[in-house]
Amino acid sequence: MPSEDPRNAIVTPDHPNLVAFSSPSGGIGLSTLTALSALNLSKQGVDCALLDADIPNGGLGILLGIEHEPGLCLQDLDAPLGHIDGKALNRELPHWEDINVLACASWRGSAPEHWEMRAAIQALCEANSMVLADIGDGDIWGHVPELLMARQVVAVELTVLGLARAKAHLARLRRLQRDYAGNNDPPDEPIVILMEPRGVPKRLTPSTIATTEAVSYLGDDVLGPLRNAPQALRRHPGRARHRRRAQKQPRRHPSIDRPALERPKIQKRAHPHPM
Repeated sequence: MPSEDPRNAIVTPDHPNLVAFSSPSGGIGLSTLTALSALNLSKQGVDCALLDADIPNGGLGILLGIEHEPGLCLQDLDAPLGHIDGKALNRELPHWEDINVLACASWRGSAPEHWEMRAAIQALCEANSMVLADIGDGDIWGHVPELLMARQVVAVELTVLGLARAKAHLARLRRLQRDYAGNNDPPDEPIVILMEPRGVPKRLTPSTIATTEAVSYLGDDVLGPLRNAPQALRRHPGRARHRRRAQKQPRRHPSIDRPALERPKIQKRAHPHPM
């Protein structure tokens, strides 16, 4: 997104401030990417809202640690006339880092009807400068056209399987957009972001492929790849305090409790060289 004015970064006919984040591969950090994008915009002075539209698998509230905060979630929506007041909705939502969050909490009730979801999107777009929606694998495209015709960000796992899934995912997205647009122009091409696999060292992932191969295979311009940085967690102040407390606890291993001079020395036997 251009840094000079994030409000002008995304232009779509109906909801110019709505962005839908999707991925054909689960567990690659899509929700984290959506939340951090909203956080980046918020730090630039753009009032944002996060929408968890990955039904019924959403867990954005848990990821952000606000699942027990008071406020409305998708399962609490009630829009019998298909309309929700945006400002009133904002006041009832929990917040994360000054960002309004409408999360999915499937354990609190049934999923909202499609017209209620559309009413919530309309309300959020009216009351916020930017609305970023986590839509998971994009299954909701066929039911909520606002999320289909919004600007799309597609996260792609940088593996052979991830790219194969992404190609089918992008083809389905373009087909649905063309069918819905009819004689009108479909939205702009999606923003494709490559994500390196998480949790496995690169040297142990033979299925990981180069970015140039991914661009050639997908036939699109891409951003990334984004890399998982677990070392950043070691600098987290909470973890640092935990380590300091752990260091103050008494050591219990007998070989460690003894002073260094009292530890038994290991004598190496001299072996005669073979003739």
